[in-house]
Amino acid sequence: MAKLFDIMGKFPFPPEEKKPRLIHKWEYSTALYPPNDATTSDNTFTLVSTDTFMLGIYELGPGGVFAPLDIHPGDESYYILNGPVLQRSGNGQFAYLETGEGLFMPEGAWHCCHNFSDQKTRILYFITPKAWSESIPPAVIPTEEETKFYKGPNNDKLPNMRDKIKDISRQGCTDDIGHWPVDPGEARETGAVYAVRDFEKLNNIHGTKHPMLMRFITSNNYGHFGEFVLPAGGYGPRCSDPDEHKGDAALFCIDGPVTVNLTDLQESFVLEKEETFFIPAGTKYQLVNFENKPIKVVFAITEL
Repeated sequence: MAKLFDIMGKFPFPPEEKKPRLIHKWEYSTALYPPNDATTSDNTFTLVSTDTFMLGIYELGPGGVFAPLDIHPGDESYYILNGPVLQRSGNGQFAYLETGEGLFMPEGAWHCCHNFSDQKTRILYFITPKAWSESIPPAVIPTEEETKFYKGPNNDKLPNMRDKIKDISRQGCTDDIGHWPVDPGEARETGAVYAVRDFEKLNNIHGTKHPMLMRFITSNNYGHFGEFVLPAGGYGPRCSDPDEHKGDAALFCIDGPVTVNLTDLQESFVLEKEETFFIPAGTKYQLVNFENKPIKVVFAITEL
């Protein structure tokens, strides 16, 4: 299997060869991260890595942590596949996340993750527009003395975050699309990280003729990340209204199977649980549910 650095921006294909593609679980690229100490590494699966975003899964064993702290030159969002997990930020924030909840981590925020449970935890992550700088892991990493934690030796000398973290529990609206859960520029400046509970997801309806529930975990000028929920059909299968995006996108199946229908190309693909479908910018698609239950997929879209 290729090294993580070797596939950055060109998995499962180079940027100039982008096309719609169903990516099976057995095609995911695997790696330990960080690569130099298995005892403090997570098990990483790269689903998609293009010039516009990275989508992947990482796993932590019971009692595990990935260390040292990590950072990205883009925003990172989480969807917790199997929780609970505790995400630590270098600024003194600790987010306890259960299965199905999300997280918004702005560009430049130092972080790591702990598993304090007796089960393996799994996190689906979306990083855009750029996942890595030239160094993997980062060349310069803050020491414990340069971060905040319980009775940290330099807590009083580090920035106070109390007035920098916003309340995101209000009900959102359509006008919040592109600004959820907070103003992205402000978050990137302060480094504040936001857990997005199920009731804090930004709800909307995708389409009117064939409505589908759309629930944003994050939505800003870097990208959009959340859930599509398509109910079961009645007389015939249930389908979503066709859509296309200005940027690249991917779908990850949480509860399926679901058929991805490329309406203009007259091609369709069945997406099974935990498989991924890559959708290049400008490709028209719709979701079709042939099951007797709702289906759920996570969407990762760089530009709506």
